[in-house]
Amino acid sequence: MAKLYQRILICAALALSAFGLLAGCGGAQTYVVQPGESLPDIALQHNVALSDLIAANQERYPALAVDPENPQVGIELVIPSKGDARIDEWFARLAAASSPPVTPAPDVPAAPNEKINAVVQLILRGINRERAARNLPILLYDEKLANVAQARSNDMIRRAYFSHDDPQRGSVAFQDLIRAQEVKFLFAGENIAEIKNQGTLVPTALTVYSRYGPNEIANQFVEGWINSQEHRDNILNPHFLKTGIALGVSVDGTRIVATQIFSD
Repeated sequence: MAKLYQRILICAALALSAFGLLAGCGGAQTYVVQPGESLPDIALQHNVALSDLIAANQERYPALAVDPENPQVGIELVIPSKGDARIDEWFARLAAASSPPVTPAPDVPAAPNEKINAVVQLILRGINRERAARNLPILLYDEKLANVAQARSNDMIRRAYFSHDDPQRGSVAFQDLIRAQEVKFLFAGENIAEIKNQGTLVPTALTVYSRYGPNEIANQFVEGWINSQEHRDNILNPHFLKTGIALGVSVDGTRIVATQIFSD
């Protein structure tokens, strides 16, 4: 998804699960098979029945029904929307055995901490590595843009949405914020992405925030953006010279939202 405005504002959105890439900004959920994964693994991760997963992808990948243990790495699977009761049961047993399920938390995002700051630095490093590899100037960290990014990530966590547009006003959310920070720009853009757990019964130890370290979280965001044409266009835009990056994390740790703001 991209949007253009006078004093050009460019937006792109991406959603990630704890285990792979999902469709961004609506549409059918999909998943990219990772090395070493079997179809039963993927079905379990996404709380769906193996038979439903095979049926949803039978036409495009008929070999899955013959050999579900060895799906081709890199293929994009459609994830059925309805879970299987036996998988729900398994999650419930796992939750009871390891730790109590997380109860609904207040709609207040977690404050930045050492881990979050480390992820932000790793994302910036990864983005600049991609630019440098293409002989583009690296993006300089800008505090005002970082403030905009933090406000955006926190707002998407607090109001439980994922979009470039404000769900109430319908306007491009970062447009107002970037002007409020008195950022002077000709070109500006935004990339957003989220990583979240699938399912409702998530033991604390298995939340995306607890389970993954800074490098793993940063790599999911950077690789997800780089592998998406709209996001890559923003990252490699030669007009962009400055950036601000920030994360918002739900109190229960099941959702992480990343925002990157660009300007010239």
